[in-house]
Amino acid sequence: MRPAIEFSPCDLEYFAEDETITIVPNFSLPTFSQSTIPCIGGSYGPFRPNIEVEVPFWLAIAFHKRKSCRIKPPAWLATDRLQGILDEEKSTAAVFQPVPFHYLEIAKVLFAEAKDCFGADMLKIKELVEDICKVRMSKICAGLQVLQGPMTVKLNNLSAMECNIVRPFFQGSLAQFQALAGTPSQPQL
Repeated sequence: MRPAIEFSPCDLEYFAEDETITIVPNFSLPTFSQSTIPCIGGSYGPFRPNIEVEVPFWLAIAFHKRKSCRIKPPAWLATDRLQGILDEEKSTAAVFQPVPFHYLEIAKVLFAEAKDCFGADMLKIKELVEDICKVRMSKICAGLQVLQGPMTVKLNNLSAMECNIVRPFFQGSLAQFQALAGTPSQPQL
């Protein structure tokens, strides 16, 4: 049997760094380089002062650490949007609300590295993200406690961190089911 794939929170943060985010640069590149930065994942730019541009999250954080840009928080990190998600999560026990796949990782990094992009609402936003996470985790735990016997499980709209938490449970359950059924875990050639 293959070992279970497990990712650490740091691994998931690394994967989240490929998501795109909007920045407002305060610099421009010389015209001979066409104002873009060529990278393995593509070319990013043009970079002109006070003109928004979409870049990978890792590049936004690198520019922000050098004080070369202002990061615009994603629209889903607005207080009213998060409050709506939290209210919906609390009102529907069997359904997970759609959230960005890496919402926890992106929020965590922004809270740590780019506090200034939130302004006065940062504490409220941080509290809402934590509350959403707690409600979703309690839904997952409640759902796993009622599982018995063979059945189909539908878990739509889980985030990367939430998938990572339930993965070992399902992999262990499937391995146990295979052992009980007497079927080999690896196909024989």
